[in-house]
Amino acid sequence: MKRPNIVVVICDQLSAQALPAWGNTYAHTPNIDALIASGIRCESAYSNCPLCLPSRASFWTSRYPHQTGVISNGKNCPNGVVGESTATLGSLLAEAGYTTVHIGKRHDAGSLRGFTCEPLRESETRPEHPSLTHNRDTRMDRYTRRRAVEFLSSYRGDSPYCLVTDFNNPHNICGWVGENAGRLPLREVFADLPPPPDNLCLSEDELARRPLPIQYLPSAHRRQAQAAGWDELKIRHYLHAYHHYLSLVDAEIGHVLRALRQRDDEANTLVVFFADHGDSMGGRWMVTKHTSFYEETMHVPLVFSGAGLGAGVRGGLCTLLDLLPTLCDFAGAVIPAGVQGRSLYADLTAGTSRASVPEAVFAQWHTEWGYTVEPGRMVRTDRYKYTHYLEDNREELYDLRNDPGEMRNLAMVPEMEAELASHRRLLEDYLAATGDPYRSLKPVVDPMFRAAKASFREYGGPVAPDYYEQAASTVKP
Repeated sequence: MKRPNIVVVICDQLSAQALPAWGNTYAHTPNIDALIASGIRCESAYSNCPLCLPSRASFWTSRYPHQTGVISNGKNCPNGVVGESTATLGSLLAEAGYTTVHIGKRHDAGSLRGFTCEPLRESETRPEHPSLTHNRDTRMDRYTRRRAVEFLSSYRGDSPYCLVTDFNNPHNICGWVGENAGRLPLREVFADLPPPPDNLCLSEDELARRPLPIQYLPSAHRRQAQAAGWDELKIRHYLHAYHHYLSLVDAEIGHVLRALRQRDDEANTLVVFFADHGDSMGGRWMVTKHTSFYEETMHVPLVFSGAGLGAGVRGGLCTLLDLLPTLCDFAGAVIPAGVQGRSLYADLTAGTSRASVPEAVFAQWHTEWGYTVEPGRMVRTDRYKYTHYLEDNREELYDLRNDPGEMRNLAMVPEMEAELASHRRLLEDYLAATGDPYRSLKPVVDPMFRAAKASFREYGGPVAPDYYEQAASTVKP
C-alpha cells in the first residue's frame, strides 16, 4: 500500500468542549467541523500536561515530561533538552523517507528534530473590533497559513511528506485577559454573548476542599490573578473573545484544507487535528490554564481524517502520547522502544466505535516558570478522575459521569474509599512503570503566597511571577 502523506494541524489552548462535535452550540468553526465530520474523532483524548512546552516535548517524543526533562516553560526552572538519543516524530519519519516540514509555533526544546522548521515570522492582520486585539499569536498564524498553502501548492517531490501547521490560536485569549485585568472596564460590550458555564461558581466550602495549589492558583498564575474582580458579564466576554480567536484560527485552517483539496494526492493524505492542551473556559471562575487537571484544560480534540479512513467516533481513553506510534504505523516507520503511547492504527483502520483502551491515562504538573513549584499528578479512568498534589498531600476525586463539571471533590467522602484506594494503586503502578520520581520531588512555595484569602474572584495577595520578576528588574548590577 502506498504510504500516505501526513498533514498535522495543531491548535494551542483549544478545549474539546469548545467545539460543536463535543456539544458546544456557540462556536463558529465550520472548517474544523467539516474535518471532524469527515474523519474519526477520538472521544476522550487527553493532554499529558496543561502547559505548552512540556506538552509539546511529550507528544513529539511519546514520553512523559519527567522522561524528556522538559517540565516547565523555563525562566526560573531550567529545562532539559531532548537529545539525539531520544527519537522524535520528525526524526523517525525522516528516516523512513518522508519530507518533513514544520511551520508555525515551536516551543519544543529540541523535540522537533527531524523537521525542517520554517523561521518564526508574522504577517500583518487587522482586528475586527478594537477590543479583540491581535498579538503575536494571531499574526504568526497568518504567516503559518500562508507558508503552508505555498508548500501544498508547490510540493512535487517523489517522497511522501509530513507537513505540520502549528497554529497559536485561540492562545491570543491570554493577551485579552491582560488587557481586561481586574476591574478595568470593557472597551466594548457585545450583545451576542455565550452563556456562563454551568460550573461557573464554586462555593467557598468546596474551594476549601481542594488542594492548596488549586486554592491559591492566583498566587502562582498571573492570568488567574488578573481575573480577580471580574463579574459574570466579564466572564461571558472572556468566552466571547475565546471563541472569536478560535474562529480566526478556524478560518486559517480552512485555507490550508482548501489548498490540500487542490492536490492530486489529496485522497492519500492523512490529516491529523489536535491541541496541545485546553483552556479553563470560565469553569469554577478559572481562566487560561495552569496547575489544575480539570476537564477544560486536559480534554483535547484529536481527529484523524482521510487516507481511506471512514467517519466515526473512537470511544475510550487515549492521550497525545499516542500520536507518535500511530503516525509511525501509518508511515511504515519503526516505533522505537521506550515510547509511552500506544498506536491507534488498528482502531482507526478497523473503524471500531469502541477500541481496546487503557484502564487509565496520566498527566503531570510541576511548575510554569519555577517561581512556585507545586508537583501534581492526574489519573483518569473511564468514570473517575483522581489527582494528588505533594504540597499538602491532598487529593481530588471526581465522578465525571454524575459530575462532569468537577464541582464536588469526593476524596473526603467515606463511601468513596474503595475508589480512592483503586486510583492510588493506579498512580503508584504508573510511577513505578515509568520511573516517575514524583514522590521524591519537593514543593517550593514561599509562605507569602499562602497568606491571603483563598479566592479566585477576590484574590488580593502577591502574585509570584510579578513579585519575582519585579524584584529581579530592580536589582542593581
